[in-house]
Amino acid sequence: MTTPTTTSAQQGASKLWIQTGPLAFDHSLRGADRVREKVSEVPDLQIPFPGVWEVSYHALHAVAVPANAAPPYLYIQTALLKNGVLIPGSEAYSGTAGANATIRTTAGQTFLQTFDAGDVVTLHAYRIGQGDAAVESSGDGGRTGVMAHWVSAV
Repeated sequence: MTTPTTTSAQQGASKLWIQTGPLAFDHSLRGADRVREKVSEVPDLQIPFPGVWEVSYHALHAVAVPANAAPPYLYIQTALLKNGVLIPGSEAYSGTAGANATIRTTAGQTFLQTFDAGDVVTLHAYRIGQGDAAVESSGDGGRTGVMAHWVSAV
C-alpha cells in the first residue's frame, strides 16, 4: 500500500515543503549485486519551484544472512536520483557481516541540492551479498520516506 505524495502543505519563503508517506510496504531486492533498482512503492517527488532545497530521506533496510552464505555478508545501499541520475552524497549504507544474522536499520541522508521546477526525485536501492534484502516501511518496524524543504532561490 502506498499513500500519495503530499505536496506544498504550506507556502512561503521558509514553509514550502513536499513529502511522501506515511507508507506501508516490503520491497524485496532480488537483483544482482550493485544493480540499482527503483523502490517503486515510494512515490516520486516532483519539485514544484526552482531553487535550493534541503532534501532528507530515511529507508528501513532489512537483511537476513543464511548460515551457509558465501560470502557471509549482506549490505544494502539506498540513494536518491534526480531525473534518473544519482545525486552524489545521497547514498546511505547498512548491513551485516556474519552468517546466520538478521538486522533492520533505518538509514538515510540530509543534504542541500539545487533543482529546477519539475525535477523528479526517486528512491533507489541495491544489494551486495547473499541472503534476503529489502527496503520496508511500516508502523511497527519503521518508516521509509522522502521529504524536501525549499530553502532559497538560486
